[in-house]
Formats: sequence, C-alpha cells, structure tokens
Amino acid sequence: LLRQFMKSLKDLMLNKKLRQKGLTLIEILITTTIIVVIFSLGLVFGIDFYRNYAFHSERDVIVSILEKARSRALNNINQEAHGVYFSGANHVIFQGDSYTERNSLFDLIIPKSYSAVLSGLNEVVFSQLSGESNASGTITISEDSRISDISINNEGRINW
Repeated sequence: LLRQFMKSLKDLMLNKKLRQKGLTLIEILITTTIIVVIFSLGLVFGIDFYRNYAFHSERDVIVSILEKARSRALNNINQEAHGVYFSGANHVIFQGDSYTERNSLFDLIIPKSYSAVLSGLNEVVFSQLSGESNASGTITISEDSRISDISINNEGRINW
C-alpha cells in the first residue's frame, strides 16, 4: 500500500512538472507588448533618421549643382557663362547669361528628389573665367522644422 502511494505521489509530481513547461497567457502578452514597443520606437527613430538624411542629401545635391555650374563657367566651357535655375520639379544647369536666353541644347536637368521647399534665389549665373555670380543672396531649403541656408556672394562663393 505504501509503495502504491509513493508511486501515485511520484506520478502526481511528474504531471505537475509537465504542466509547468508551457508559457502562460500573461507571459506571452507581456513579451509581445515589449517587442511591439521596441519595434515602434525603432520605426519612429528610423523614419526620422531617413527624413533627416534625405533633407541633408537634397541640400548637398543643390550645393553640388551650384559648384558644377561655377566650375563650368570658370573653365570657360563653350566660351559662355553658366548658371542654375531652380524650378518646381527640376534643377537645371544651363549655358548662357540667363535662363530665358539660354541655349536649351546644353541644359543639364536634374530632377528634384525630395519634397523640401526652396525659396530665395531661383536663378544664379556665374561669369565665364571669373566665376563671379550675377546675384548674391540665399537659397533656403525648408521642410517641416528643418531649415538650411545656402548663401552665394557676388564673387561666386557658395556657403552652406
């Protein structure tokens, strides 16, 4: 009788251990909640990082376009002045004294790649051989709370 009692007690303890191997619903819910919170924070920071990167990338593209036009004017390519025109959807590097009087065969059109808004100068022309600018001023790039200024002086210097 004692042997039978011990055997049933052993079976009972073994069954209790088998039941404790699984996870409870509360443990699963807590783990899932923690994972969702971590991924949500990562997504928010990731999107903000991407938007910041895209904004600065657009600024760098505009500076590169201005430098390319100035370089073409300094190198006296086709014995003409070179400039940049910023329209709504495109940035155009052109050859000539102004955008309206340019030879459109030599246009280099660069599509605008980001939704930032440009204000300030919309046309900058650099003189041949000297690289001096026809206008001094600032090009302001803005998007939400991000703002960046690119200034150009009469000597053709580009600061950002």
